[in-house]
Amino acid sequence: MVAYTLESNIGANMTEEVLEKKPVVMNTSKADEFFKTFPKDKVVAYKDYWESVRPKNNDDIFRRYLFAYCSVHTTWQGNVKGYNAIKNFNGWIDNKETLLEKLHKSGVGLHNNRTNYIWDFSQKFWANPKDFYLTTKKYHVKKRDSILDKISGIGLAKISFALEMIHPNEARILCGDIHQLRLYDVEALKYNKSKIGSAIYKKMERHWMVNCGKLKVPSYIARSIYWDNLQKKEDSRYWSFVLED
Repeated sequence: MVAYTLESNIGANMTEEVLEKKPVVMNTSKADEFFKTFPKDKVVAYKDYWESVRPKNNDDIFRRYLFAYCSVHTTWQGNVKGYNAIKNFNGWIDNKETLLEKLHKSGVGLHNNRTNYIWDFSQKFWANPKDFYLTTKKYHVKKRDSILDKISGIGLAKISFALEMIHPNEARILCGDIHQLRLYDVEALKYNKSKIGSAIYKKMERHWMVNCGKLKVPSYIARSIYWDNLQKKEDSRYWSFVLED
C-alpha cells in the first residue's frame, strides 16, 4: 500500500504553503525501472485480496475515508490505531466530543484538527454519499478533484487513497504519498494549493497510469505491491486486516 503511504505525507499537509520555494522537476527513471522489473506473478493474489475487502455499502465507503483521514501525518501503525478507535462510527456520529475523545486516546496525533475535519466530512458524506465514490468508468481524476473542492483536511493524495480502497481494481487515480513522491524525485512537492504543484502531481499520476495500462495492472494494485515491498512485506494484510471486519 505504498504511496499508499500510511506514513507522514508531505503532499497531504493539513497546512500547506501555496507555492514551492524552488522548482521541482519530476524524474521518471526510478519508476521506469520499477515497471521494467514489475513482479507480475503477484498481481492475481493482490487483485483477489483487494476485491475481497471492497466496500459493500455506504457504511464501508465512509470507513475508507475515516482510514484516509487517520493516515495523515502518522505511521501506518498510528493509522491503524486511529482507525480502530473510530471505525464503529455509530458511537460518535452524533457527538463531536466523543469523536475527539476517541481520537485523542488512540494516540494517532493531531486529534483536534483531525476531529474537526472528520466531523465536517461526516456531515457532507451522509448528505449525499454518491458525491464521494466513483460512478463511471472514466473521468476518475475529475471526480477526485471534485471531492477535493468539497472537503477539508485531506488533499489529492489522501482522497485518492480513499478512492483506491473503495475501487481497488478500477480506480485510475494515484495516491502520491511520500514514497511515491520519492520514486519520482519530487519529495518536496506541494500540490494541494499550488497550480504548478498540482500539474506536476498529475503528470506523475499520468505516467503511473500509462505504465500500469501497458502491464494491464490496476493502478492501486501496482502501488500496493510497490509499497509492501518497501515495507518488506509479502502482502498488505499487516495493515489492511482492519478493513476485513
